[in-house]
Amino acid sequence: MAVTVKNPKILRTSSDDDDGDRLSSLPEPIIHYIFSFLKTIDVFRASAVSRKWRYLCVSMPYLNFDIHTIWSKPQERWPLYEINGRFKDFVSWVLMFQNSSIDIQKLRLRCLSFSDDDHTLQRWMTVATRRNLKQLHLKLLPQIHTTIQLPHCLVTCGSLVKLKLKFEDQRCVVELPIYPGFNSLKCLDLHMIELLDSNLLKNFISSCPVIESLKMVSCLFGDFKILEIFSASLKNLILDTGDIPEPNCDGLANCEIKVACPSLVSFNFLTASTWNFTFQDLNSLQAGFVSYYYPSKHATAEECHNVMSKILKGLHNVQVLKLSVGFLRFLNRAAKPKWFSSSFYNLKSLSLYVLLNRYKQVEPIINLLNLSPNLEALTILIDWMDWSECWEIADEVTCSAYHLKSVRLLDFGGSENELELVRFLLMKGKVLEKLSITWLKGVENHREIIREIKKFPTSSSIVAFTFFKPGSNVYYGMRFLDYGHDL
Repeated sequence: MAVTVKNPKILRTSSDDDDGDRLSSLPEPIIHYIFSFLKTIDVFRASAVSRKWRYLCVSMPYLNFDIHTIWSKPQERWPLYEINGRFKDFVSWVLMFQNSSIDIQKLRLRCLSFSDDDHTLQRWMTVATRRNLKQLHLKLLPQIHTTIQLPHCLVTCGSLVKLKLKFEDQRCVVELPIYPGFNSLKCLDLHMIELLDSNLLKNFISSCPVIESLKMVSCLFGDFKILEIFSASLKNLILDTGDIPEPNCDGLANCEIKVACPSLVSFNFLTASTWNFTFQDLNSLQAGFVSYYYPSKHATAEECHNVMSKILKGLHNVQVLKLSVGFLRFLNRAAKPKWFSSSFYNLKSLSLYVLLNRYKQVEPIINLLNLSPNLEALTILIDWMDWSECWEIADEVTCSAYHLKSVRLLDFGGSENELELVRFLLMKGKVLEKLSITWLKGVENHREIIREIKKFPTSSSIVAFTFFKPGSNVYYGMRFLDYGHDL
């Protein structure tokens, strides 16, 4: 006999002042967090529509000021200098109006850059640091090429754990402090910064005693001869010269880069200019990404060997590795794999961005597989290019794929060279469990290609084939340049 159980009613608690406002009944820290996603001007507007939120703007520990969004279409109402003046007045008023005993958890500030005789930023930072500022995101829109000096109160702030400094539209010089500071800083993020003194940068990084994350994107290094990053505490390092149209726009063309960080876990290096760098004491490194935009056409085989030897030796302990087309070209020019003394015994996941229009561009892929005897997952993103030659891989070519379980091929077009690579991997993958293919957008003969692939002999009896349509909004070439190590 079936028993029907009625849906139990959820009892609602009520009180004399219950007006159905569930948001206001939440704990104050949660309310603050919800409102942290709003601009500060919107928080003030919200304070005016509810009596329970009347004092929210006074106690809000998250502040977000943006000169572009504080008013609707301000340039139709005032000239730029008046907009800037009104914005500075608003920010100053908020900082003075708020309860000074409330710590500032995060301050986001997007505004025009300041002239040398304008001390507004200094005053704002003085107020914020006195309220134990934890995180500062500062975006400046320079009207002219200018120089910014970090306020002394910010450098000596004992509560600051994260600093993000970014210039928009053009780079500007930042004068780093010559005295030690940032004793609690764990994360430093620099965008579009021009740096003039390599020794000052080296001393600045090494003097941050607990820094764990350093990110430098689209920075200009003023024709550095050497860029040294030494830190005992650093765990994550990103050095990205940005989307630069030609070599040496970053000032690193004649620069040697040295990285000595014994606690480093993740390393991302994307450059258009230099390929001369050295790793030291990277035994803790687990994930690495190296991308060259412009491999040197004039580099000799011996020069390429020296570069690749240093890089491979520094990365030999990684478990996750991602390499670009430019890097593989260097590896190809370094001649025979027996030149390399380092192997990736700990490597489990390898991602490659490759060209397959010539056989010599396939050789570094095989060399890397032979250097990675314990590799389990291989992802290959295929860069489309007119095929200049069709090639075959001889069956007797050695390929150490003893532990390879998963192969992913992205932007697969089904050309003869791509099919030959699939045939080779299926033949060498003795424990292969999964082969997945994501089609290149525009490929129509899917069924014919699938039938061809399933005719290939396989060394593994359990391999499963999976085929995916191309993502409508996915361009894997751009995603490959993301700092994450998965595609």
